[in-house]
Amino acid sequence: MIKYTLLLSILALRLFYQPSAAQDNIAPFASPTPLSTTTVLAPAKLVDFKASVNKNKVMLNWAVDENETAAQFEVEKSTDGTNFSMVALVFGTDKPTTDNYAFYEKAGKKKVLYRIKLVNKNKQTEYSSVVTINPVV
Repeated sequence: MIKYTLLLSILALRLFYQPSAAQDNIAPFASPTPLSTTTVLAPAKLVDFKASVNKNKVMLNWAVDENETAAQFEVEKSTDGTNFSMVALVFGTDKPTTDNYAFYEKAGKKKVLYRIKLVNKNKQTEYSSVVTINPVV
């Protein structure tokens, strides 16, 4: 019986006594690092997306709310409305609250559709609506 009591005592001391914690002046069972107090920010949202043609240039303009969480914007282009390919990469500005962005390229002789792919810093993505630019005559 004494053997079992001694064995249980030794196991209890091993489980509950942490010599490394005592050396570091950390109470047993305390977290070795303070808990983080980071604030989770809402993901950026596209709030406006417009396209126009001016002096033979296609101008794309978009606005983003919660801008500080936007990592980048992929400008995508299509001629059939189904298959889009990236034509430009625009990086976020980290400006707090709302910010405006723009992209332009030479207008073509065919109908072209554009959309914006927003990539947040947490890797979430969001697509804008599709805007259409008709051929320049």
